[in-house]
Amino acid sequence: MDASYETTREIEIELNGSRYRGRYRVMSGTVIVYYESEIKFAQYGMDRPELVARWLLTDLSRRDEIKKKKSGRG
Repeated sequence: MDASYETTREIEIELNGSRYRGRYRVMSGTVIVYYESEIKFAQYGMDRPELVARWLLTDLSRRDEIKKKKSGRG
């Protein structure tokens, strides 16, 4: 049995001058990204899983920035 599905990797992006860190794992052709209390996943097909993980983390980070602006914290 392959336990690679348990392995998570760190990922970091920069968005609008802020750094965001998350973790991701790859399972059966799907990339799963964990950022704070959020989880987002997508199939990676022809793209590298690391690239898809960056896209997903960027999306989650943008959503987080919007929440902060709406609540007046950003």
